[in-house]
Amino acid sequence: MVRVPTATAPNTSQAELRPRTALMTVVASLAFLVLAVRLYQLQILRGDQYKERADENFVKELRVPADRGFILDRNHKVLVDSRPSYDVTLTPYFCGKQCDELLGQLGKLLSLSDEELERAQQRLHAARGLERFRPFTVKVDIAREELDIVEANRVPGALSGVDVIPAPHRSYRYGPWAGHLFGYMNEIGAEELKRANADIEKRNDGELLYQLGDYVGRRGLERRWESTLRGLDGRRRVVVDAKGNAKGGDLEELIPEDQRFEASRPGRNLVLSIDWRLQEFAEKMFPATAGSVLAMDARTGFLLALVDRPSPDPNKLSGRISRSELKAIRDDPLRPELFRAIQEHYHPGSTFKVVTSIAALEEGALKPGGTINCPGHYTLGGHRWRCDKEKGHGNVDLEHALGASCDVFYYALGDRLGTDAIAKWAHLLGLGSPTGFDLGGEISGVMPDEAWHDRHLAGGYQHGMSLNIAIGQGDVNVTPMQQVVLYGALATGKVWKPQVVQRIEDPGGETVQEFGPVVKGQLPIKPETRAAVLKGMEATVNEPFGTGYGSRLKDVVVDGKPVLMAGKTGTAQVVKLGAKRLKASQVTYFERDHAWFASFAPADDPELVVVVLNEHSGFGASNAAPTAAAVMRYYFQLKRTDALERAGVQLGPPPPPGLEVPGAKPAAAPVRTGAPGAPTIEAPATVPAAVQGEKRGA
Repeated sequence: MVRVPTATAPNTSQAELRPRTALMTVVASLAFLVLAVRLYQLQILRGDQYKERADENFVKELRVPADRGFILDRNHKVLVDSRPSYDVTLTPYFCGKQCDELLGQLGKLLSLSDEELERAQQRLHAARGLERFRPFTVKVDIAREELDIVEANRVPGALSGVDVIPAPHRSYRYGPWAGHLFGYMNEIGAEELKRANADIEKRNDGELLYQLGDYVGRRGLERRWESTLRGLDGRRRVVVDAKGNAKGGDLEELIPEDQRFEASRPGRNLVLSIDWRLQEFAEKMFPATAGSVLAMDARTGFLLALVDRPSPDPNKLSGRISRSELKAIRDDPLRPELFRAIQEHYHPGSTFKVVTSIAALEEGALKPGGTINCPGHYTLGGHRWRCDKEKGHGNVDLEHALGASCDVFYYALGDRLGTDAIAKWAHLLGLGSPTGFDLGGEISGVMPDEAWHDRHLAGGYQHGMSLNIAIGQGDVNVTPMQQVVLYGALATGKVWKPQVVQRIEDPGGETVQEFGPVVKGQLPIKPETRAAVLKGMEATVNEPFGTGYGSRLKDVVVDGKPVLMAGKTGTAQVVKLGAKRLKASQVTYFERDHAWFASFAPADDPELVVVVLNEHSGFGASNAAPTAAAVMRYYFQLKRTDALERAGVQLGPPPPPGLEVPGAKPAAAPVRTGAPGAPTIEAPATVPAAVQGEKRGA
């Protein structure tokens, strides 16, 4: 009998199969897990990124630049706006391996400078990943003939990835006038862009991120109000081929209609307190090579005019400027980039005597009605300080001392008071600290006390230093803005925060935010002290012995009453006074005295404060006071004109007088050579040694 084997495998064979089956199950599970993880990465974690990249293969997004907000004067006169222009951009992805060759072609078509071409090449080679799909700017604000050349060369297959984008560019309608106040714009840097975008993301207020090539505000109002003025760019999405050329036609339907175009939103407008009629007049009437003219509303602290000279043209700084042109500006010894009103300080000269007068009356160093004899000099120990009047003023009280600017009177007060007492009252009046003018970069000036001298001077403080300080020389330094605030406080008893932006408006002219006057404090002196100082300031301008008598407002009448101006002249020396007096024309430009005049009117009910600083020009009485008086006179003419027009009488603005200011002696501008705007710096002339004294301040 033959035995037939059974079909059933032995138990040992089944045991071997089980591990294999389990292993296959594990492998399959792992493979599925890996696939699931990868799909999660591609579709969930990085889905948007890859979707954007896929879209970029046939959809190109172009920015629609927003109009930047306007800057307007108090009467809504446009001072800064945007003009239509065109920028040329390049999207690296669409020019592929021919990008370098294409840039060379653009360099010839657009006459790119070496700097512009180098900058474009750096941006091209820095583009990585998705950045290759984003256009960068090759040249801003191209000329009309350049636009025609580019368009003529945009034939099929040429200039792939090149676009000409309508882009508004900043227009400063009056060139360098008020240039420091407005500021300017230029391109944002790479590191700056990171910081700015980090701030925007942190605020999360809907503001769009910056991109390389964007322009941002620099200095002045443009920088301070960047986020307000900026606006929001729009977007235009178009279907393109592999070379970046727009396809149009039915292919546009590939983009949902609501995604094809997003309009830009213009920025908000700044309405200033500046009256451009007064500003323009002051610009024309100021005969200075360098200096400042500030006109402030005595009742609010808002500025009506701010002349600051010299200033580069912000149109140039905001546009295409070469390295050599920028170097010429920065090498100019007159430092045109310096905002003198708040970023430079000067000896105040005799304009500081109002502070010494207040300190003397408040501290009891001068009794009301007290007099001091002036023989033409003041002696302390072995040193002699000269008065501006060689023969002396005789016995003078405060009214005559302020009016005639008698140095000996104030030397005596400085001797009695000492430096600390003068510094104490100067600080209470706001000197030695920033005024709070909100444009950035404001310096505090210097109001030294004894401790300051001990820290900063070899040998430390000496009592004789108080004599120089008493007349606004020595180490006392103030800014023009501090001067206008100080004299505004004398005028009204209020220490104002100076301001220039009255309100913010939307593009339709509706007020978004309004700014009111800000009082930082009250003048901390007795009424009789203020009255005595004001009497001396009125004498300065309205009495024959006053140093500003030639600039009195003898022909200004308001409501049937003559307008009296109160003020103080100042001549601040920059070199030591010698035994022989020299005229401004006898010394080099940078050795000439600074001319000051600080004033307000009407003296009995002040409306306007005007401070003039004419650098290196000579005496305050002849080189600063006439400008201030002319600005005062024109202010009251404007006031009359405006009142008549409100009453229905259409007169138009009053005709400005001739550009020659009666009695003014314009500073002789230094001969300029080399870099535009740069004076020739001559070797300092030999100035005789001081006669046992320091700098005078009369």
